Amino acid sequence: MRLPSCRDCIGLGIIGLSLIFISPKSLSQSQETKGSAHFSVIPVQIFINGAAPSPNTFLKINNTSDVTKRFQAQVFSWTQTDKEPIQLTPSQEIVLFPLLLTIEAGKSRDLRVGIVAPPKPVEKTYRILIQELPDAQTQEKPKGTGISFLIKMSVPVFVTPEQPQSQPGITNLANNKGKFSFQLSNTGNAHYMAKDMQVTGTDASGKTLFQKSRTGWYVLAGSTPLYDLELPKTDCQKVTNLTVNLKTDTTNVSQSLPTPKGICP
Repeated sequence: MRLPSCRDCIGLGIIGLSLIFISPKSLSQSQETKGSAHFSVIPVQIFINGAAPSPNTFLKINNTSDVTKRFQAQVFSWTQTDKEPIQLTPSQEIVLFPLLLTIEAGKSRDLRVGIVAPPKPVEKTYRILIQELPDAQTQEKPKGTGISFLIKMSVPVFVTPEQPQSQPGITNLANNKGKFSFQLSNTGNAHYMAKDMQVTGTDASGKTLFQKSRTGWYVLAGSTPLYDLELPKTDCQKVTNLTVNLKTDTTNVSQSLPTPKGICP
């Protein structure tokens, strides 16, 4: 599973709707928030103390274009499965205001983000979708079959428990006919960022025969994302050990799988 470094901004061709519902499936195919030619958001991640007396904050939306833009805001609960890093469900646990914004060229507006759910011992995760809406004049006067390419961004929201602590791990290492797989784990109560993963194959003397790197992503509390990769066939009979080294934003973890019979398919 290859997770890109940019997951929350995407261009859309949209015709003729003033209020658009973006499905969780559509958002799960988007990319990481980096900004666009049309608008940007600050911050690109939101952290809110769920136990605070008034758990709320603001998201600033900047219209970086030279024309007035309209935007719609939506919020989703965010979970993960082994193979899907973004699973979204519409949520009412976060309140956004306003839901519709009109921002003049070069200007910005604040979107209020408030938590209405009670605090939990495990971090709650959400995603706020900021969707650029079609220009009103464009809708009134469509030009032939032209398509307006609009932009959406999703911003991760982390509602932190009183004592957040991630617990990175590597589990279920397996070699199946030349394909190596493993899962990351997080038995803590808060997310971590899997920044880099390196798979190393060594022989009986400890000599390195190959190395392969993978880029990771967020690992939410309780999640076990699955990764797999094709192993090299060169000197495959000599590889007697496979080691995964995981570098996160807080620590490093490693786990090994003995392969005394080699790794040939």
